[in-house]
Amino acid sequence: MSNKLNSKNGKLYLGNEPFYLVSGDMHYFRIHPSDWRKRLELMKDFGLTAVQTYCPWNLHNPKPGEFNFDGILDLGRFIDMVAETGMKVMLRPAPFICAEWDFGGIPSWVAHDRDIVLRSMDERYINAVDAYYAELCKIIVPRLSTNGGPILAVALENEFGGVSLDTPYLEKLAEILTKYGVDVPFYTTDGCVHAWLYNGTIDGTILEGLNYRAVPGPAAKAKEYHEKAHPDKPLFVGELWAGRSNYWGEPFRYRNPQETADAFKEALELGAYVNFYMFAGGTNFGPMSGGIVGKSFSPRPDTPIRYIAHTTSYDEDAPISEYGTPTEKYYLCRDVLDEYLGKPKRERVQYEYKAQKILNIQLNESAELFDNLGNLTEIEVDSIAPKYMEDIGQDYGFILYSKHVPSFGIELDSKLRMDKVCDRATIYVNGKYVGKNVRDRITDPIPFKMPLNGVDLDVLVENTARINTCECFNYERKGILGDIRYNGTRLVGWKNRAITLKDISSLKYRPITDEIKDDIPVFLKGTFNADAGVDTFVRTEGFTRGYIWVNGFNLGRYWFVGPQMTLYVPGALLKDKDNVIEILDINPRNNPRKIDCVDRHIMEMD
Repeated sequence: MSNKLNSKNGKLYLGNEPFYLVSGDMHYFRIHPSDWRKRLELMKDFGLTAVQTYCPWNLHNPKPGEFNFDGILDLGRFIDMVAETGMKVMLRPAPFICAEWDFGGIPSWVAHDRDIVLRSMDERYINAVDAYYAELCKIIVPRLSTNGGPILAVALENEFGGVSLDTPYLEKLAEILTKYGVDVPFYTTDGCVHAWLYNGTIDGTILEGLNYRAVPGPAAKAKEYHEKAHPDKPLFVGELWAGRSNYWGEPFRYRNPQETADAFKEALELGAYVNFYMFAGGTNFGPMSGGIVGKSFSPRPDTPIRYIAHTTSYDEDAPISEYGTPTEKYYLCRDVLDEYLGKPKRERVQYEYKAQKILNIQLNESAELFDNLGNLTEIEVDSIAPKYMEDIGQDYGFILYSKHVPSFGIELDSKLRMDKVCDRATIYVNGKYVGKNVRDRITDPIPFKMPLNGVDLDVLVENTARINTCECFNYERKGILGDIRYNGTRLVGWKNRAITLKDISSLKYRPITDEIKDDIPVFLKGTFNADAGVDTFVRTEGFTRGYIWVNGFNLGRYWFVGPQMTLYVPGALLKDKDNVIEILDINPRNNPRKIDCVDRHIMEMD
């Protein structure tokens, strides 16, 4: 009992000693490991006593029976580093995390069976969770507080009360974790809705957190709901939303730092233990950002149900920025905590942050995607109708549908239509771009000329993000969902190629001697020198949409629609000489031949 978190009279104790919980989210998988410590030190200096983190099931368990806990996924190293700073850990190990993360952290392979019911007692789902927890617990159990480690409590699911009334499912998660050695208390968090506080928890949890925006006002309502639902438990704000989520095509909206500080103060004065979400921003490296769908997100009459993806940046307007600097919000909230704890107000020490400019990086090599299908295709399957990504065992990237379409013996004005696209299709006839089809837009059939000898048709479909919320949760498939139709007639006999982009090292580049073709997907490559270990930001102006790699590391997606106009490059990725930058531009325009790195993030704001 001496090292176990417990509660009495609405207060938390670690063993027999009072424990004051004030914490913040920092996600190890969104931050380069070389940068973990400096962010943790800022959190400790702020006054936090614990760090809360999710665990992304889809990264740790990318395929059945395959597990990864290395590098940026080295959970054990991260937890040990938290302990070295003197803080504790509140662990949220999935299976579902939301977190504006692809599919809410659930691996796509789990949903291979189309009738599976996710986040339920479905045996297929529970078996997958059990196998993941078995491996995860090998890392977390030795680091539980009951074994001398920093992990105080383990979360069951995430905001489940607003999804389903299924107490046996939550009890089953607790049973599996207990089976593998977890003996610290469990906790839950939910939105600030009265019914959800009942639906989203089980008997015996130590905390039932409430989540709400960091603006003045909601704290009193949260306390009212808590006292009705769980008057015997400590009041816990599981997620004080200190910032905002960001979406492609929407301006970046900062939350007023003073509002956040005032909301924090209100919660403290009501006796709440508070966790900031997020406290340290991060990055959705690679293809890992999630998306949302719903009527409320649609301002356009032609789009009754809008799908919108999160940006690569997960700065979240957090007290610590995406690139690790304390913000005005950090200092205002630190003052609030110091005052509440009766500590003297501290002077602000100027935080030194260095980033570098690297201008005019020449892109002198290119590799067209269609010329490199043999080097990029991970899976190739023939089928009658187009396959979903999930049907062929693909998770991320692009799926390419190809076939020869014969003519009717005459030249013909023709049209192409797709039943449903998830999420973005670009269409090519005889190697020439003819149009696109986007998931949430009503799109007219795409016209093209059918010559006498027919055409080679290629439809390249991008997975731009799986939904990370509960809407349409069990039906999130990628690719062409249905048929591709030529002049109204269903086309059959397709070659399906999975292009995951997990490894682009086998690309065959050649010197750029001619103009880059407009709208034909192309990889561009250049080399540059830099100050090793110093951050920078790749400016994507002049490029349309795609991914950027630096020294083989996928920085994430870019898109000219903004608001994010730069991609963050952690300094640890850079060497003094011969750094390699590679850019996939899906719809190149205006013959791009160079790119710049700048010394600040550029986000378009309201």
